[in-house]
Amino acid sequence: MQSAHEPALFSITNLAPSRAVLLRRAFTVSGVLPLGAFLVVHLATNARALAGEGAFNRAVSGYSRVPGLALFEALFVFAPLLFHASFGFWLIVARRPLTVPSPYPPMVRGAVRVTGVLAVAFLAMHLPELRLRSPGARPGGAMLLSVLSADLSSLHYGIPWRGVAYLVGSGCVCFHFAAGLWAFFAGTRHGGPESARRRAAWWAAAVGVTMWVLFVDVVVYHATGVRLFGGAPPEDVSSAPCPAVSSP
Repeated sequence: MQSAHEPALFSITNLAPSRAVLLRRAFTVSGVLPLGAFLVVHLATNARALAGEGAFNRAVSGYSRVPGLALFEALFVFAPLLFHASFGFWLIVARRPLTVPSPYPPMVRGAVRVTGVLAVAFLAMHLPELRLRSPGARPGGAMLLSVLSADLSSLHYGIPWRGVAYLVGSGCVCFHFAAGLWAFFAGTRHGGPESARRRAAWWAAAVGVTMWVLFVDVVVYHATGVRLFGGAPPEDVSSAPCPAVSSP
């Protein structure tokens, strides 16, 4: 437990106030921007699967033609997320708030930490299974669809545990992102008034819930072949075989 006479987090680390503010901002930004980009790209790509296999294959193959994409992801997505996860884990182990006082209510602060740990566990399961399945090469759309369909539809004792894990994991990631987005706003000069924070909380919640519902739709489709909203996908004419030419 932290005693009443114990200095705040950034006094313990002997950081100057300007460096303490910089570290706090770096921690928040390293979670909000890379995680937001990761979620948006994932949604944009996986939502194409809802339009059929051909549409998904075209979306995935488009990324393989982007020069230097793997290096860009490593430097500007995975490295910041690794810093965010490592520093956040230290805050949990040390039982320290990022700022004193914390902008979150006590229950939300606890939920942010729990979902942060679960989000890291989910990404540790998801990335090696798909993105890092073939080191040095991005898996093609057909392979991704095959793996996702097999994994998310598999049953153990009649329960699709992998699909449940994806639903819970994506929910944790979306909640953690939405809460971080709100905290990022609350730390700016526009986020001081209570009324502005309440409005931002509703907007952040709407963003998080919308993202999660879209992820649920994708997971249900991979697990069952049916979209949560709209039934089966339309037939992809571009991926269908050409009709045989009739003889004269």
